[in-house]
Amino acid sequence: MDVIVTNGNIYTMEEEGAVYQAMLVRSGSVAAVGEAEDIRTLAPRANLVDLQGGTVLPSFTDAHLHFLSFGLGLERLRLEGASLEETLAMVKEAAGESAPGQWIIGRGFDANLWDCGAPRREWLDEKTSVHPVALISKDGHTVWLNQLAAEQMGITADTPDPKGGVIERDASGQFSGLCKETAADAIVSQLPEPTASEKKKALQTAIKHAHAHGITAVHTMEGRDTWETWQELIRSGPVDFRGWLAAPVSELDALRRLGLQGGFGSEYLRFGGVKIFADGSLGSQTAWMLQPYEGEQQYTGVVVTDEKELKELVRTANQGGIPVLVHAIGDGANRAVLNALEAEGSHGLINRIEHAQLLDPADVPRLAAVNAAASMQPTQCPMDRYMAERHWGERCRTIYPFRSLLDHGTLVAFGSDSPVESLDVMLGLYSAVARKQWTEPDTNPWRAHEAISVYEAIRAYTYGSAAAAGEAHYRGTLAPGQRADFVVLSQDILAEDPEILKETEVLATFFEGQQVFER
Repeated sequence: MDVIVTNGNIYTMEEEGAVYQAMLVRSGSVAAVGEAEDIRTLAPRANLVDLQGGTVLPSFTDAHLHFLSFGLGLERLRLEGASLEETLAMVKEAAGESAPGQWIIGRGFDANLWDCGAPRREWLDEKTSVHPVALISKDGHTVWLNQLAAEQMGITADTPDPKGGVIERDASGQFSGLCKETAADAIVSQLPEPTASEKKKALQTAIKHAHAHGITAVHTMEGRDTWETWQELIRSGPVDFRGWLAAPVSELDALRRLGLQGGFGSEYLRFGGVKIFADGSLGSQTAWMLQPYEGEQQYTGVVVTDEKELKELVRTANQGGIPVLVHAIGDGANRAVLNALEAEGSHGLINRIEHAQLLDPADVPRLAAVNAAASMQPTQCPMDRYMAERHWGERCRTIYPFRSLLDHGTLVAFGSDSPVESLDVMLGLYSAVARKQWTEPDTNPWRAHEAISVYEAIRAYTYGSAAAAGEAHYRGTLAPGQRADFVVLSQDILAEDPEILKETEVLATFFEGQQVFER
């Protein structure tokens, strides 16, 4: 049946300021937008969706997250915002409810909020010595282990640091409990594997959470498990969601041998490219910097993939028709990535820098010059405020440079990096526009010259994210011919001060014209 959406404000996000009274949906796509009477004339027998004064936008695309990990994490210890005492109490409680030998796994601790120095192995040992414990940091770049977990992972004082990683030792040379970067990756890869049914359930749960935030598409930075689980979901019935997957660069040779190129798949599951790590993170103080961290004489972070290797990987991938998505946080990492992209050329592909948190001013214009998209996570911007100023000082003048990148013509796509941050798009929009934390309305905007408008922020969550996946020809706006994926909001956020975002709810989410969420 034809459907007419009416009695509200409809923004197609094609042009700033353009607002319509009604939208005709036919066969899952937008057929027309315009005045209410004109649209009803086109389809007099159409079903009506009464917005009751609500606001319609294209549904959101989260351009960078770890979707299956988010779903699985809902069943693990959730440590976001917890103090050290609360974290240890949760470990103790989980130990009391688990059989000896069963793994206790948690995600989301942030030691930067604790006034106690780096976490130590002994603190976990005091809570349990008969359960292996692995706690993953908020940024995902550090894993905190107890002694039993270290033993099961084969980590001792004599275990060498892997390339691009750190196994921390205490003053006596013993393992401290922390593994960072590739050392952390190795731990995570060996944690107990959830069953196929558990992964399928986790993915279904993640989709429901996304729908509740007005999200109908994601770009997920995950590999084979997610690909296989998503395929199983599609085989078992219609899927009201879109997935675009970036495989780890370790799979590049296999992908090349198969001849698999970026964009292969369907509208519901598509291969996007390969994910490369250039450096670590701010939270773990492993981001690769051009100059030492504040207060340090020589330390400039961790180089996970050096410039020479980056150039080789970009060349190999792009010549095979595979885009690269390169994680780069520090100004040193971003420069190395830009040098690699500049050396090879894009071969007509949309390569991406994931995060692009801190750029040297001289490097800001270079993304547009090499046709690279900036895939950024605005919620992290104000959350990093005090930590970034402490570690990077005045270099923060070009941190999260939303305004500068847009002014230079860069394609900007927004996401959440969930489970690192919340899926909540309203929180992300507020962070990009106000550049202050949701809970600190009276503070001054952080580096306010890099703030952008609400319209620009929405574009980055809609058109920008679709374009960064090469999919803007059929989604990302509500222009006639585009898929009818849209969200209904309780407030007209384009016509108000950004503070109204705190009062705005997702009332409904539609996928190809069918309602998939209602508050």
